[in-house]
Formats: sequence, C-alpha cells, structure tokens
Amino acid sequence: MDDTITATTETTLRLWHRFEATPERVFAAWTRPDALRLWWCPSGWYPTRIEVDLCLGGEYRLSMTRQSGPQSVTVHGRFLEIEPARRLVYTWIWDGAFAEMPETKVTVDFHPLAGGTELSLRQEALAMPFCVQHVSGWTAAFDRIARNVLTPIARIHVGDAAAVAAQAI
Repeated sequence: MDDTITATTETTLRLWHRFEATPERVFAAWTRPDALRLWWCPSGWYPTRIEVDLCLGGEYRLSMTRQSGPQSVTVHGRFLEIEPARRLVYTWIWDGAFAEMPETKVTVDFHPLAGGTELSLRQEALAMPFCVQHVSGWTAAFDRIARNVLTPIARIHVGDAAAVAAQAI
C-alpha cells in the first residue's frame, strides 16, 4: 500500500460509551472547566489551562503539561453547535502535538437511556495516521469521565479564591 495515500486519506472515527449518569451530568462533565480538570489529562499529565466559552462560535482551550518535563500541549477550537445535554459540535486542533494533523470536527451526541447515557462521538476529517492515537485517547478519556461523572465537584470562586460548596455536575 502506498504510504502517501494512507497519510492523506481522511477517516471518520466513531466511538460509543455508556455512562451511568444523566445526559445533563455527562454534558456538564464535557463542557464545564471544573469538571474537565478532573478527567481531561491522561496519566502523567496535569491541566494548566482549561477555558470554555460555551456559546455558538465561542472558543475552548485545553492545555496540559507533562509531569516529568516541560512538554506542554493544547487542543483548542470553537463551538459550531450546542444543544445542552443533547449535542455538541466543535472544531479540534492541536498545538504542541500532532504537528501534521489538520483541524477536524468533533460531534458528541448524548442519548438518554434507562439508568444512564449513551455518548456517541464522531471525529471527522481525521487522517489515518492519527486515528489509532485518537481512538486510544478518547477511550481512556471515557474511562476517566466514568470515574468522575458521579463525583461532586468542588468549585472555586475566582473572585476571592474561596472554596464554594461542592456541587454535583
């Protein structure tokens, strides 16, 4: 097989996961900075900048740094569709990782089920060389979300940095 064809072929990645939480809670875990801090980073990384302007055309920026060194990476984009607890569509581009990867589009649908939510994720225009890494990354993220989605999140009031009562997502 010609590597040039493989490198430029665009693929649509489709994944599903069932969470034992309502669509509202899973959507909040996906969109609230305090919730994202709990699950966004894989093992060996810590969040350095988590910003979400959850409005049509609003931008998000999720940055993390490797615990063992100075490497820092960011994924960012803008929101194209927002239907709270039902659908989220946004652009996706990396800084500091996957240098050859163009911007892709991610669609996340939240389907209510008895006792939980089925999340379906579609990432479009993903070149084949990046598919395996993104399957692995999304699958691990689903596991981290599942561990945190039922846990109350302590929110910090930015104005005076005082802890506010724990609120469930």
